[in-house]
Amino acid sequence: MKKILALALALTMVLTLAACGGDKPAETTAPKAPSIVSPVTPDPAAFGYNVRGVDIEMHAEAAPILEALGEPVSYTEEASCAFDGLDKTYYFGGFYLQTYPLNGVDYVYSVWLVDDSSTTPEGVYIGASQAEVEAAYGAEGFNGSNAYIYTSSTATLTILVENGVVTSIQYDAVVK
Repeated sequence: MKKILALALALTMVLTLAACGGDKPAETTAPKAPSIVSPVTPDPAAFGYNVRGVDIEMHAEAAPILEALGEPVSYTEEASCAFDGLDKTYYFGGFYLQTYPLNGVDYVYSVWLVDDSSTTPEGVYIGASQAEVEAAYGAEGFNGSNAYIYTSSTATLTILVENGVVTSIQYDAVVK
C-alpha cells in the first residue's frame, strides 16, 4: 500500500511539473511567476529536515546538500515553470528533494517523505498517528479535513492524514 501511495504521489508531482508546458487556451492568462529575484536566506527557525546528519532547509543552496547526501537513487529534470532553468528532482530512497534554479544556482524547493524510513526532526513519520502529529507540532495546523499545514517565513510543512494515520509529509519553500 505504501509503495502504491508513493508512486501515486510521485506521479502527481510529475504531472504537476508537466502541466507547466503545453498550450493554454487563449482566454486564460499565465500564472504570475514568483517574485524571487535573489536567493532567500534560509530561516533556521523554519521547518527543516535532517537526514543522515545533513540539514536541509528550504531555499538553501542545493549543491553542498546534494554532495553530502551522495548519489541519488534517481534523478529527473524539467524546464522550470517559474524560473529560468531546470527544476531538478532527486530521489534518495525514502524521500525526494526538489530544487529550483535562480541566477545559475540551484536552491532547495521541497523535500517529500514517501515512506516510514524517513522521520521529521520532531519524530513524525509516514504511518504515525494523528495524535503524534499534534503532540509534535500542535493541533492549530489542522485544516479540518485531512491535513496539518504549518507555515514559517520561508517554509511550509504539510502533513496529510487518512483515517488518523500520516500518509504524506512535505516541506515546501515559501515563494512569494
